[in-house]
Amino acid sequence: MLRSIRLSVVLLLSLVLSLVLGLASCGGGASDTQANGSGVGSGGTGSYSNGPVSGLGSIIVNNVRYDVSAARVHRDDDADDSLVHDASEVKVGMVVAVSGSGIVPASNGGLPVAAAYTVRYGSSLIGPVSAVGPAGTTITVLGQVVKITDKTVQPVSVNVHDVVEVHGLADAMGGYTATRIDTLDASTDTYKIVALVNRVDSQGMHLGLNGALTVSYGAVSLPAGVTPGARVRVWFGATQVNGQWSATRIRVDQPLVTDTEEASLEGLITSLPQNGIMLVDGAPVDVSRLSSASVSNLTLGERVRAEGRLQAGVLIATELEDPSMLESEETELYGAVSQLASHSFVVRGVTVAYTPSVLQGTLANGACVEVHGHGYNSRGELIATEVDVHSSCN
Repeated sequence: MLRSIRLSVVLLLSLVLSLVLGLASCGGGASDTQANGSGVGSGGTGSYSNGPVSGLGSIIVNNVRYDVSAARVHRDDDADDSLVHDASEVKVGMVVAVSGSGIVPASNGGLPVAAAYTVRYGSSLIGPVSAVGPAGTTITVLGQVVKITDKTVQPVSVNVHDVVEVHGLADAMGGYTATRIDTLDASTDTYKIVALVNRVDSQGMHLGLNGALTVSYGAVSLPAGVTPGARVRVWFGATQVNGQWSATRIRVDQPLVTDTEEASLEGLITSLPQNGIMLVDGAPVDVSRLSSASVSNLTLGERVRAEGRLQAGVLIATELEDPSMLESEETELYGAVSQLASHSFVVRGVTVAYTPSVLQGTLANGACVEVHGHGYNSRGELIATEVDVHSSCN
């Protein structure tokens, strides 16, 4: 978003459907139906979480452990939304939307649990790196500035001309904070951007930072709802046509669900509260029920997690997680050890760096472990703060 949006409550609520600034920052699709037949999107009593994956086994999103063993997993890059993916494709740092059962507090004092019915994941950017900032704290992709933190899951190095896929959270100025970066093959023939529309004219859609990325829509039909302020997902060929990017597919974001009793959203503040409504990653959050002390010190671009319920696609917040607490939250992994070395091992595809002081039990390949970690080292390894060896992986 190019500047702090100052919208009235009425306009914000109308944008929920017309501009689809719903809580689906990771993908489109209509309201979901639960496995038991009741519609989450039509007033069901299930749960909804939107945010980065902070743990595996099954997946942890917004401090809820979702069992994905029976979930339908969708990838927003698929043109056919009927395609179903394996849950193992969902990785730490990917931003997902999950609809599922009601949330049950864990009996052993661990994380609350729920069963996922639908999981949707997708990235924010796919394209070549044109610049790398000092000490690798930023990269520029398709003209968009991507901030990298010590919690970003990323390769050992990212260089100019590398083709990357960025999963992340959009800020108020049109940039991104990366939660995960993967390098792709240089022959990748389709690029992608998820961004707010700055303006639309006969030349194309103007997207991203200052509307500087222009994508022609002449080769495809322009969907309804592609108007200034709408969040769109645009795929385009990796080779420019007559000096322009040319869209091959355009999707306007749709909420995965619109009504549910338990909901949470993690993202960056893209508009400060106005008349009781603020925007988080472009999605409306009603903070009118919160104390003034909890919202008065919020800043634009700050990372927050709002919890409450969804009503007509608006998150009615009953709690706002302290931003400082989000920074201290750990990554959690549960699974079997492989590739054990003197100071590292792999669990669920994540390389973990550990020291003997954090280890409880005897490590061995195939051993079942619970890993808590915070941040990544220069080799891209999760820095373990605790490793517990268990008798089983259940």
